[in-house]
Amino acid sequence: MLKGRVKGVYLRGDTYWFAKQVKGRRSFVSLETNDYITALRRAREIMDSPELQPAQSLIAEIDRFLSHKYETNRYSKMSAQSKRSCLSMFADSVKNAPPASITAYHCKAFYQAAKARVAASTAESYMFTLRSFLNWCVKENLCRRNPVLEVQLDRIDRKGRTLFADFDLAQRLIENAPNDDLRYILFCGFHTGMRKLEIIEAVPDWFNLSARTVEIRATATFRPKDRDARTVPLTDQFAEFLKRWGLRLPYVLQPDVVQGSHRYRFDFRRAFSDYMNAQGVPWVTPHVMRHSFASICASKGIDIYRIATWLGDDVRVVQRHYAKLRPDDREIMKAFRV
Repeated sequence: MLKGRVKGVYLRGDTYWFAKQVKGRRSFVSLETNDYITALRRAREIMDSPELQPAQSLIAEIDRFLSHKYETNRYSKMSAQSKRSCLSMFADSVKNAPPASITAYHCKAFYQAAKARVAASTAESYMFTLRSFLNWCVKENLCRRNPVLEVQLDRIDRKGRTLFADFDLAQRLIENAPNDDLRYILFCGFHTGMRKLEIIEAVPDWFNLSARTVEIRATATFRPKDRDARTVPLTDQFAEFLKRWGLRLPYVLQPDVVQGSHRYRFDFRRAFSDYMNAQGVPWVTPHVMRHSFASICASKGIDIYRIATWLGDDVRVVQRHYAKLRPDDREIMKAFRV
């Protein structure tokens, strides 16, 4: 229990501050609380901890953070770009202030502004990214504590996926595809649950047509999400298509297109959207194909663990979204048999 006073702690307005001597110079630190006991604890933390490292601008520290995450294999190149966008918005909101100057008020204001602009789940993801960055700042001794931890985030009602293409629609879309490039894209999505980037970056070595499997793994230009390779069985229909079409080098899809300055080496968005509009299903996106793969598997009685393994997702996520799609489970009768 904290007892007594700490020299230098004083109340300014409705916030406690701490005045301290640093190399003969007096400095003032906001303790960001109107509770005296909390103020004492924070003042003593400052007294007992080493002096903070001099920080560069917030943008410069964000660059260092993202480089660290990428080099230590925590973020992919695409993830780092996404996180940079979020953190740059925060840096703008605090006028590029150094990490030690960031307060819970700044973080809460950023969260409230995000909720007014984007979906609640997206605003929440912004705060998770900011929390990760400021945790790193604490470890780097750029700030003493993470102010995001003081921001109460809204509870979000998590809903399962609702937009799925059933088996018949998936097959119709594959059969009606105007060319084999698009047919390959549809097979990858509907028959293996590949993500868009995985479809674009797939190389011949991933596919084992004799074993009827595809192993989605790192290449010179691609790293799977969460870094984990995964193996998915190939359906007979997809395998027969690949035998006929051929596994081209260096990429299966549009092999002559190389990576430029854009996010994707090759972006099939326009052709894909035009086709779905023409088929009367504009709501089908590359990610809906992935969800549809899982829902088709679940509706046919394939267990949730195997579906999660094929998707490369957490079992709990798959359970929440797809368990309700399983056929009627008569195991319940064991508990209620008269």
